[in-house]
Amino acid sequence: MLAVRRDAGPSIETIAGGRAAWRFRPHYHAGDEVVRLTAGRARLRLADATRLVEAGETVIVPSGIVHRFEPVDRGGWAFTSEFALPSDSARDRLGPPVGQRLVARAIELLARRASLRSDVEELANECGVSAGHLARSFQRATGTGLHNFHVLMALQRAKALLRAGAPLADAAFDAGFCDQAHLTREFVRTYGFTPKAVRVAWLAA
Repeated sequence: MLAVRRDAGPSIETIAGGRAAWRFRPHYHAGDEVVRLTAGRARLRLADATRLVEAGETVIVPSGIVHRFEPVDRGGWAFTSEFALPSDSARDRLGPPVGQRLVARAIELLARRASLRSDVEELANECGVSAGHLARSFQRATGTGLHNFHVLMALQRAKALLRAGAPLADAAFDAGFCDQAHLTREFVRTYGFTPKAVRVAWLAA
């Protein structure tokens, strides 16, 4: 369940997930995420580390860091998650901070694309390196592949549009998805809830 709280400070999105075998794709958020496990155990995977998180523990995943949680036991895990949205200028950045010029250039090129056609060979040519070198460098720096990262960037754009009240179909098209159904599939796979839930929660707030 997704809800939005608007206090005197920044707006805060809160998510509550009942016990289930939650398995999210590698993704990142625009704001720091505070996750508390309320039942079970989960494995947190980052680009360069893995951590076991148990019921009662709280972990903070900094904004822009690609990560994923996955179940450890058959019974799954339950959680609450919340994150404060950054300022508009920070929210509009292209993606997670990176220390490699090559990866930063690839992210810049991906951000210019109107569709989700990633084309690693074409990106590599524009960066002046081989496709294999670009793919390996990108995976090491971000913890995920080029195409998945491209989808994550599009999801961030769609979320920003939905927060502003854009219709679902418009948000999908403007963010580069084929249609509303495509956006919904990627949303559920990444966050565990639908884009409609985002729009409804922010309109209610």
